[in-house]
Amino acid sequence: MVKLTDEIKESLTGTKVVFLATSAKDRTPNVVPIAGFKLLDDETLLISDQFFNKTLKNMKENPKIAISWWGEKGGFQMKGSVTIHTNDEIFRQDVAWIKEIRPNLTPKSAVVMKISDVYNVKPGSEPGKKIL
Repeated sequence: MVKLTDEIKESLTGTKVVFLATSAKDRTPNVVPIAGFKLLDDETLLISDQFFNKTLKNMKENPKIAISWWGEKGGFQMKGSVTIHTNDEIFRQDVAWIKEIRPNLTPKSAVVMKISDVYNVKPGSEPGKKIL
């Protein structure tokens, strides 16, 4: 796994929406915008699932995902593997967090992404370059 730099963390925490890409067993791609995410540590991202249907099915079939974003502080792409939590401490913490910020939403699951790779998506001389 990787350890995110301050630049990457600031870029991600300054972004309101990221795009989550999954792939079904038959390789059909799926991309959805998500707003319920936060870093748990320098190697791990929590994604709260309120609305996933195809996305959740895809993650169960293929736990490899990618997220990408662009915001005021630049943008990056991260890849990694996920575990899905529905009845444990991670899930309970996710529910409490979402209820605190959006009381009308109830998570169905908590998705934990272990970040394995980070890529640059900024324009310039090295877009798409693996940086971590």
